Amino acid sequence: MDAMTAPAILADQLAERGLHVMNRGNHTVTVINPLHPRVGETVTDQGGRYITDYGYEIGVHGDEPATADRVAYLLGLPRPRLPRQPAAHPEVAA
Repeated sequence: MDAMTAPAILADQLAERGLHVMNRGNHTVTVINPLHPRVGETVTDQGGRYITDYGYEIGVHGDEPATADRVAYLLGLPRPRLPRQPAAHPEVAA
């Protein structure tokens, strides 16, 4: 397996969540919500941290899945519905 850079891993994670991702070089990716093409964000890798265009730290290297979740949330992408778990009921003693 080829070694991937942290921004490339983040780009893959973002794409898996259904976002449109464009690699801008220099450790920068532009991400767009496909449901609302005017809603987007630029994320730059700066010294092991992911920084938004507005200067907010949104994640760190090694935590790309959570960083991608935060970006998707920031861009208003609907979260996938998770299957409901049955409620645990304590057993009734007879």
